[in-house]
Parts: sequence; C-alpha cells; structure tokens
Amino acid sequence: MAKKWMIVVFVFVLIIFGFSLRSMAGCKSECRDGYESEVEWCKDHYDDPGDAGMLKECIDDAKSEYQLCIDECGN
Repeated sequence: MAKKWMIVVFVFVLIIFGFSLRSMAGCKSECRDGYESEVEWCKDHYDDPGDAGMLKECIDDAKSEYQLCIDECGN
C-alpha cells in the first residue's frame, strides 16, 4: 500500500513539474517574441545612418527588457 501511495505522489509531482516547465517555456517564448518585435521597431524608426547611436541605444534597451522578462520567468 505504501508503495502505491509513493507512486501516486511521484506521478503528481511529475505532472506539476511538467506544467511548470511548459509555463516557463511559454513565458520565455513571449519574452523572445517581445524582444524581436522591439528590435524590429527600433530598426524601423532609426533607419537613417545618422541615427546609429539611437538605434544601438534602442536595441540595448530592448535587450535589457528581454533579460528582465527572462528573469521574471524564472521566478
């Protein structure tokens, strides 16, 4: 009987862990999609060669926000 109970608990833990991984993967995918969208926005708005500094700053900001998003997914 104890063995059966341990198997039930083990399966339950695996299910919860699986949902956790799926949720984390979805979160990271959303972060990546947001980052890619922001980079495209930066490229569209700072397409003049004279805007190179602004383009770099915009992409750096997008990268920082992406990293914050990824960090939040881990929590």
